[in-house]
Amino acid sequence: MNTAPAPKYRRTFHQGAASHRPALSNHRAGKLTEIITHDNDLSSMPLLMPLLAQLSRDDRWFAWVAPPALLPKTLLTDAGIDLGKVILLQPDSGHSVFDLARRALSTGTCHAVISWPGYLSEFELKALEQASACGDSHGILIRGREHA
Repeated sequence: MNTAPAPKYRRTFHQGAASHRPALSNHRAGKLTEIITHDNDLSSMPLLMPLLAQLSRDDRWFAWVAPPALLPKTLLTDAGIDLGKVILLQPDSGHSVFDLARRALSTGTCHAVISWPGYLSEFELKALEQASACGDSHGILIRGREHA
């Protein structure tokens, strides 16, 4: 009879390679960062650009959900952001910004998801935290003061 304790790690697969991560419980908080801005102009957020560049260097995808309409490619490439690793997701009548961000966070295929969701309820914030923990992904929410 085997009396060894149950393993604390589960085996998961990403892009054909096996990895070991701690087992996740429903009580583990996800990794969400909220950035409150006075506008949606990325060029007015110089501290954010190096962070986005670093996030684009991971092996998994970097999803952007509902970015501002004016997102100059030159600004992003000059900052060192690898646009080949970025997936742009736009909401439509069947998928809200919240839904797209939650799904991208929970799948495990994106190491980070940055979204511009506007107002979020406490329930939605908790759902994004749970999705982040489930997918072992980082969530970055950029919102204006009026939506904070």
